Amino acid sequence: MITAFAPYVLVLASTPPSEAAIRRDATVDLEPPPKKKGLYKPPGSPQRWEIEIKFGPYVPDVDRNYSGVGFGPYATIFGETNDNGVTIDEPKWRVMPVLAAEWQFAYVAGRFGLGLQVGFFRAKANAPYEDAAPTDESVRSSADEVRFGMVPLALQLVYRFEMPADRWGIPIVPYAKFGPVYAFWWSRDGSGSLSRNSEGEPGHGGTWGWQVNAGGMLRLDAIEPRLARSVDKATGINHTYLFGEYQLSQINNFEVGDAMSLGDGTWFAGLAIEF
Repeated sequence: MITAFAPYVLVLASTPPSEAAIRRDATVDLEPPPKKKGLYKPPGSPQRWEIEIKFGPYVPDVDRNYSGVGFGPYATIFGETNDNGVTIDEPKWRVMPVLAAEWQFAYVAGRFGLGLQVGFFRAKANAPYEDAAPTDESVRSSADEVRFGMVPLALQLVYRFEMPADRWGIPIVPYAKFGPVYAFWWSRDGSGSLSRNSEGEPGHGGTWGWQVNAGGMLRLDAIEPRLARSVDKATGINHTYLFGEYQLSQINNFEVGDAMSLGDGTWFAGLAIEF
């Protein structure tokens, strides 16, 4: 009897347990973990800062409220001149360098940030002779220069729409900035001293206003994605960009009082990094 049933005993012993039995008796959870739902989180190391350097043409609108005959005070000094030093056209633009830094505090399909922007503008021209007439050989001194300087400081709320670049590799990042601006300014005469008006007031001061910037950034990571990821792991630099933007500033003390007008509408181009 034992010999006859032995093959059946062996067959029964070698039958694998059912899947239900394995799941019932297993001490390890074999189910895959459920996917967590929530906002999209961009890849890479934590990103909190952005810095940029940019350059663009600038002409402060000092003569905005001038309604007299001929050129305004600023254009008369810094405008285009003929061979005798007589002003014949409005001032040409001068390159203004700008540095900006931004603290990025939230990610909602892109980065929200609080930025500080600092620019530096300077214009110079040969100093005109006092009481000189256009018929003179020259109405300006070749030895003395008049200088005008300005440092605008802007505090801005920033948004950068980065999710298409982060999630799908689209390398264009549009952005916008807006906030108040305060511009320090000064003027120096041919002797290097602060200029003075007809009432003896020194040529320096400051003016409040507002500023908006809007543009697009080209994410350079797209050129070599693997290298960009390696740089992020090694240095914490998340992204590098080339960018261009339009800037509109109204720096005229919000049209209150007799303030120096220093705003302009212009373009800038530069380089930025996020880390």
